Amino acid sequence: MEAVTMTGWDMASFALSNNLGRVLMYGLPGTGKTYFGMNYHLTGNAYRLICTEEMTDSDLIGGYRQSTNGTWQFREGVGIKAWREGARLVVDEINRVNSDVESRLMALIDTTASSSWEHPETGEIVKPKDGFSVVATMNGEPEDLAPAVLDRLVVQIRIDEPHPDAISHLPEYLRDIAMAYASKQGPDRYSLRNFVEFAGLYDSTNDLNRSALVALPRIAEQMVDALAIKQVEVSHDAL
Repeated sequence: MEAVTMTGWDMASFALSNNLGRVLMYGLPGTGKTYFGMNYHLTGNAYRLICTEEMTDSDLIGGYRQSTNGTWQFREGVGIKAWREGARLVVDEINRVNSDVESRLMALIDTTASSSWEHPETGEIVKPKDGFSVVATMNGEPEDLAPAVLDRLVVQIRIDEPHPDAISHLPEYLRDIAMAYASKQGPDRYSLRNFVEFAGLYDSTNDLNRSALVALPRIAEQMVDALAIKQVEVSHDAL
């Protein structure tokens, strides 16, 4: 049997396009993990939950808020909205969830058969609708998560390089360089976001040196040299 090779993006696409509903994408920051979860292989809407040290149950489930007429009503959070619609919940930076709401998050992303929630006003029992899925993202390693959280995200995919679609949105002269630097480890690494900002600066100013120094200061000299070589190559090919 011939061996199959797949990139992290290939694995994520395969999983989500075949209805695997609990996926963890981890690895380097600024590679497009959240964007992928919010936009690829969807059957409906996608809701984003950003985990922080200060988050509360109201961020996940909902809470009481005062309406314009002065009455207090329970307004559902993004987790319950995603359940009701059979939508996708993208749990961003899941490793930053605080201990106060960790158990609530585990209940929210558990298997459909194990999940239910009672509305505090109506007593309605809400369960995830068919199609509900979870894409969790983090920078770091799965071992940074609590074992019980990790147990609910059995498909774990390392993302080591920017998504090809994100690279394709950069100017052609910048694509190879951005892919190389956004995929590497170490102090010279830059997120894809930096290359997007560099491209915008360079396009609007036509000042290569200053654009590189502002957007990519640690590798500004290498960027100037690399793009100078590319410009020579382009000129030579045009002859």
